[in-house]
Amino acid sequence: MEQDHEPKKLKAAETSTYREAVAYFRNRPGFHRLFCALKEKYRSLGTLGGRIRLTELTPEERTDLAGFLRQDFAGKTRAIIKVADLAAALGWTKFHHLSLEEILHGYWGEELLSKKEERSRYRQDRERFFASVLQELPSAAAHWLRDTLAQKENAYKILATRYDQDREGLSWDLKAIGQALAKLPCLTGNGTQIALFAAEITADPHFFDKTRPARQLFLYALSHYFQVGKPGSAFAEAELLYKGGLFNTEISNYTICLGLLGREKGTDLHPGWAGFYQSGETLQLSLENLSRIEQVTSRTGFAFVLENPAVFSALADRWRRERGKGAPPLVCTNGQVNLATIVLLELLSKSGAILYYSGDFDPEGLLIADRLKARFGKGLRLSHYSVDDYDRAISERKLSAGRLKQLERLEDNTLKQVGQEVLSRGYAGYQELLIDDLWVDLKELMEHCSSWS
Repeated sequence: MEQDHEPKKLKAAETSTYREAVAYFRNRPGFHRLFCALKEKYRSLGTLGGRIRLTELTPEERTDLAGFLRQDFAGKTRAIIKVADLAAALGWTKFHHLSLEEILHGYWGEELLSKKEERSRYRQDRERFFASVLQELPSAAAHWLRDTLAQKENAYKILATRYDQDREGLSWDLKAIGQALAKLPCLTGNGTQIALFAAEITADPHFFDKTRPARQLFLYALSHYFQVGKPGSAFAEAELLYKGGLFNTEISNYTICLGLLGREKGTDLHPGWAGFYQSGETLQLSLENLSRIEQVTSRTGFAFVLENPAVFSALADRWRRERGKGAPPLVCTNGQVNLATIVLLELLSKSGAILYYSGDFDPEGLLIADRLKARFGKGLRLSHYSVDDYDRAISERKLSAGRLKQLERLEDNTLKQVGQEVLSRGYAGYQELLIDDLWVDLKELMEHCSSWS
C-alpha cells in the first residue's frame, strides 16, 4: 500500500521557459554526468553546495561545460566545478529566474529527496501501512503483530523484508493469518487437515504450504499465540500446527499400538479401537485418526513403548501363543519419534498410564530415549538401560566416531552412564537381544493388574 506525500513545492511552474531549460540540459549529453553528481550531492546533503569532480572528460562534456560555464576546457581530462559557479552561470542565461535546484528536479523528472528525508518518509510509510493492517486484524493476530513490531523479534525480519518486496502480498497474508488465528480448530476442540483449513480461510489449499511465504509468518503467529519458541525443525513445526488443531495427511506419519482403547470427543469408546482391542490385533493410527480422539487409556495402567517393530511383533505374537486372550498394551515408535507417536503417548500419559520405554544401545536410540524422558519426566520409566543390559545386547557392529560424538548430547544421568560405556567400547547394542528380559517384565506387570482383560 503506497502512501501519498505532498511533493516539495518549487517556485518554477510548468512554464514554457522551465520546459525549455530542462530540455536544454537533457538534450546535451555533456551535462549528464554533471547532473548525476548533482543528484547524489543533493541526496547526501539535502541541498546543493560544494564542488563536483569529473574525471576522464569526454569531448561532449568539454564542449558543453565550456559553453555553459564560459571556461576553457580544451585538452583537459578532468574538471573541478563549484556548485556556486553553476548557479552563477545559470544567471547569465535566459533561465536566470530559475534555480539550479528547480532545474535539477526537472532534469530527473521526479521529486528529489535527501537520504535523511527518504529514511523519514520510509518510516512514515511503513508505520501507516502496518497501522492500516492492524485495524483489520482480529485481536489475537493484532496482538502478535503489535508485539512483533514493538519488540523487533519473532517475525520482524520477515515482515521488514516482505514490506520492501511485496507490500500488497504481505497485507493479504497478514489478514489471512488473522482469520486463521481466530478460527483455529483447537478453539472448538477439533482437528482438520491444514490444506482444508487453508482452503476455508483463503480459497487456496496450498496457502500454508512449506514453499509459500505465509507459512513462516503463520508459524511465528502460532508460536506467539501459544507462547512457545519458533519451531526449528520439521517435527517441531508439525507439533506446533497440531497444537492448533492442524495436521498434514502424510502417509509416513503414523504409529502402531496394541491393547489400547480410544474415546472420541463427547462419546464412549471408539468402536474401531474397541474392535482391535477385543480381537487382540495391532492398530495402525494416522495423525488424522488421533485428531478425533479425546482420550487413550490402558486398562493395565501402563504401556510398553518399544523402538523396534521386530520387538513389538515378537512380544505381541508370544502373548497370543502363550496367553491367548486379550492383548498387552504396546506402542512402537518404529525407530523414530514422529508426531503421531508423540500425540498417542501424550494422550496415554494424560490418562495416567505409566510409560515403559526400551530401545537400542546406539547413539540414535539413546537420544530417542533421552528426548522422551525429558518430555514425559516421571511419567516415563527407562526399561533395561543399565550397563548389564548393554552387555547382553552388544553386537559386533562398530560405531563410527561421528555417530559416537552424538552421545555428548545425552542429558539423563542413567543414559549418560550407559552412553559412556557405549563410547568406551564403540559397539552398538540392540533391543532384539533383550526380548526374553522384556517378556519377563511384561508378564510380571500384567499379572499385577486385575482389570486389564
